[in-house]
Amino acid sequence: MSDRGVSSPVGVVLLLGITVTAVTTLFIAGGAVLSDTRADAERSQTENAMSQFSSKASLVGLGESGDQRFAMGRLSEGEMSVDPDAGNVTLFLESDGGNRTELNSTSLGAVVYRAGDREIAYQGGGVWERQDGWSRMISPPEYHYRLETLTFPIMTVNGDGRASGDGRASGDVRGTVRAGGPATDWYPIEGTNRSNPLDNGTIVVRVESRYCSGWESFFEQRSQGILEETCGDDGAIEVTLVVPFEIEADAPVTARGIVKRGGDVPDSWRDDVVAPSVSPEVEAQHEACGCDQFPENETVPEGAYVSEGVEIEGDRTFDTSDGDITVVVDGGFDVEGDDDGGTDIDVNGSGDVTFYVYDEVTMGGDDDDDDDDDDIEVSVNADGSADQFSVLVHSDAGEEGDGNEDGDDGDDRTVRLNGDVQFTGLVYAPKSSVFLNGNAEIDGAVVGDSVRLNGNPTDVTGAEELDGYQVVGGDRTLTYLHVSENPIEVELDG
Repeated sequence: MSDRGVSSPVGVVLLLGITVTAVTTLFIAGGAVLSDTRADAERSQTENAMSQFSSKASLVGLGESGDQRFAMGRLSEGEMSVDPDAGNVTLFLESDGGNRTELNSTSLGAVVYRAGDREIAYQGGGVWERQDGWSRMISPPEYHYRLETLTFPIMTVNGDGRASGDGRASGDVRGTVRAGGPATDWYPIEGTNRSNPLDNGTIVVRVESRYCSGWESFFEQRSQGILEETCGDDGAIEVTLVVPFEIEADAPVTARGIVKRGGDVPDSWRDDVVAPSVSPEVEAQHEACGCDQFPENETVPEGAYVSEGVEIEGDRTFDTSDGDITVVVDGGFDVEGDDDGGTDIDVNGSGDVTFYVYDEVTMGGDDDDDDDDDDIEVSVNADGSADQFSVLVHSDAGEEGDGNEDGDDGDDRTVRLNGDVQFTGLVYAPKSSVFLNGNAEIDGAVVGDSVRLNGNPTDVTGAEELDGYQVVGGDRTLTYLHVSENPIEVELDG
């Protein structure tokens, strides 16, 4: 047989082999593309269906509608199920030096679509997607924080049912959502100590969830709360809702402990009170500060300033005629008497002057100045209004004082008003030791962890303009809280 006779059949075989290989490759690749396309389409469809379900569930849970039928669309890749034990939410009241009281806690439950390592879930009134251990928010939960009021109807899921595509078109997944019982008030509760407006302290919301990073992004971007704990291995997040601390004019000194050397503490002064930290507000001011450097000139105009440390010696005028003045001090704040005749700080105008201080605060001369000289060597806003001059001190300014009576006034003194100083305004340093030495004269309010009065009597007088003045521990306030548990029952058609 000639070579020509053999080559023809071989060519045909090779051609058939190439064709079969190409068709097989195309079939496999096309099948994978088709499967991916189908999975993406199903995911997109489920996202939209879950968002529509969320709207219907809210109407039912909030009592605005009766039973609602819903459709999740046709499943071919994943499965849908109701998990009443998925996640948990807890509400705490935090006060008295960080002590927590649990107000209520409940399982959130969830309606979950799973396809491979991807989940889309309705939980807590929101819709979340999870993949590769990370989650995002698709639509927000029923959580509304407006101005001073938080409304948080907690939507909890109970029920049963499961629907699976099993890799084939199996028909639309449908079901019914109905009220799971009457709503239960968590806050306020009539006839108890859970009443509005909120008193001093903080409210903490803790959420434990497989979709924790989605909840975190929601709290961070939309809730207007302060994140205290971000998602860790436990899948939990905490957000603190700050309740403003209110100054009382007839109680010019407030602290956890008050000691007055050689005398009794006035009955009107408040001890055994732990005021909330102002650190979040100091840090927020620092982070948001596109500030100029604090000027050295004698007159400080309206504006926001920053400094690694402020030392004032000699006369200085804060001109607030055109607006407020804020100063972020990433260090200490020291006002000393001038050798040529003292230091006089005045506020000119109707605006406010606020110092946000990270480190120690000192006003006046020597701590041990116990003479009876009535001359005022340091005068801070002496002729002004007490609500126009505030010094807010970060909790890391120094070690906390202990309010003891052993005369120890060592390195834990973070706020000192010494000798001949006259101060009109507010000093808010709730985690610091405050020492009032010599014959200081204070018209306004002092808040500390411990307050100690040494030497000749220190005159501390409340200012009417500070009565009801609110100090916010974070950059937002919470005064009215409305939290309820709103159960819904979800049944998937089998």
